[in-house]
Amino acid sequence: MAFKKTNKLKWSLLLIIFFCAAGILYAPRFLLYSSEVKEADAIVLLLGPDFKARQKEAYALVDRGMARYLIIPAYNRTYRIYSKGDRQYLLTDVPLHASGDALSYPEYYEDTHLELLKAKQVLSSLGLHSVIFVSSPYHMRRIKIMVTKVFGDKANEFYFIPTRYEKAPASVWKFSSSEWKKLRREYGKILWFLIYSALPERKDAAA
Repeated sequence: MAFKKTNKLKWSLLLIIFFCAAGILYAPRFLLYSSEVKEADAIVLLLGPDFKARQKEAYALVDRGMARYLIIPAYNRTYRIYSKGDRQYLLTDVPLHASGDALSYPEYYEDTHLELLKAKQVLSSLGLHSVIFVSSPYHMRRIKIMVTKVFGDKANEFYFIPTRYEKAPASVWKFSSSEWKKLRREYGKILWFLIYSALPERKDAAA
């Protein structure tokens, strides 16, 4: 009996080790979410420490004539995209809160969540329904989860495009210490968002 119990314990430990190793190996690929892209009403550019790489991707989409507006929620700026021949120009349009109701803050939020709430407000005020979200490669899964929560089941078209101008290996064997740090931070943010978004909101949270 003792031998059987020891055998079961060994197999259980091996299974735990196997699933943990598989989870670690798959972890970067899960974060690297992207979708097809079609012409949309707006491009929403999200802020981050690697903003130049994200901005370069957003501008590439602008140059391709993929949207009519460029929204940068963190800066409270919205730009109308003007086409002339084969050139695209950014024209300052309106500050993000120039129209519509004041933004209601939830009791808990983090920066990207707040940016998406701001983006939702300006999209609503301008009557826009299709959006291309641009950010860093490892951020895209969290953005997809947040967009689903913030916008709900509304009849909108959403596309998720990671910047091509930032290094983001899909294999942990190619990871540097900075990539491991990004991976841990990103999963921590996803977990925190899932936890606080499941909490009941206080009635006076927006007050």
